[in-house]
Amino acid sequence: MRIAVVGAGLAGLSFAHFLHHKADLTLFEKSRGVGGRLATRRTGDTHFDHGAQFFTCRSDILQALIDDEDFSGDVSIWSPKVMALCRGEKPFKRDWFEPHYVGCPSMTSLPKRMAQDFDVKLETRVEEISKSGNGWQLSTETGATLGNFDWVVAAMPAPQVNTLFKSQFAHQAQIESAIMSPCFSLMLKLKATPEFNFDAAVVRESPVAWIANNCSKPGRNAASALLIHSSNDWAKEHLEDSQEDIKAMLLTALMELVPLQTSDIEDTGLHRWRYAKVETEVGEDFLIDESAQLAAIGDWCAGNRAEDAFLSGAALARHMHSLALAD
Repeated sequence: MRIAVVGAGLAGLSFAHFLHHKADLTLFEKSRGVGGRLATRRTGDTHFDHGAQFFTCRSDILQALIDDEDFSGDVSIWSPKVMALCRGEKPFKRDWFEPHYVGCPSMTSLPKRMAQDFDVKLETRVEEISKSGNGWQLSTETGATLGNFDWVVAAMPAPQVNTLFKSQFAHQAQIESAIMSPCFSLMLKLKATPEFNFDAAVVRESPVAWIANNCSKPGRNAASALLIHSSNDWAKEHLEDSQEDIKAMLLTALMELVPLQTSDIEDTGLHRWRYAKVETEVGEDFLIDESAQLAAIGDWCAGNRAEDAFLSGAALARHMHSLALAD
């Protein structure tokens, strides 16, 4: 059974991890690296975890992977001092009541390790799928063919799955019911370690929703990396604004919250996550159309956490293994 997996984020990698010994898998990823929203950007010697800031683990299956000696050193617990901030109000300490994990030395460490055993085609955008005999032919935006496959598994944000599968997928209406919201990541390389009374902060009533000192995470070597996430609602309002305007507005909002001046900043970067957070999930572990031999996975299927993406991929792998056994 030849399976094309479109997307090498955590859902696609989880699916491949649990099925690659039982099927012929090829993963296609439009970006330069694997991991999806488990992302890290490098600027010289400064690293920014500009996507997911951490992940939690509430399932035995993910905990088993984290504890596996093959992944030793790729994941650590992050125990920052977390504050809650709101302009005009006194900050207060915010407690975390479960372990929060991060990749080491970057958020991409775990997905990179997972991908080592797979055939992953990076910087390859699958633009179209078309019927070919009893399976599917994949093509790029230039019309180049990427091969023929029995199954196609889309491991992407719901709107992108809908664009790829279109009406060929029986569950198009369910995909359209998933709602995802955007976020901007502002990356600040500072001239010196920030003198804040927190390692990370959750912010209310501001264009800024999250502030993190990246060097407070285990395994990081840069003491000057500050990561800011915008609120999702604010990002919706300013989604198509220019990068310079976004940077300026977020910097203004940040400086209302923390003791920081423009003279403290050496360099800035910005990333727009068009599909950052799941607002409304489908309510299924995965979606599958067995007659068409198409399936879709992702956090948007059953939740809004990184672990939900992992569990979605694992659940589909179990189901497709049972299909292979039935054949």
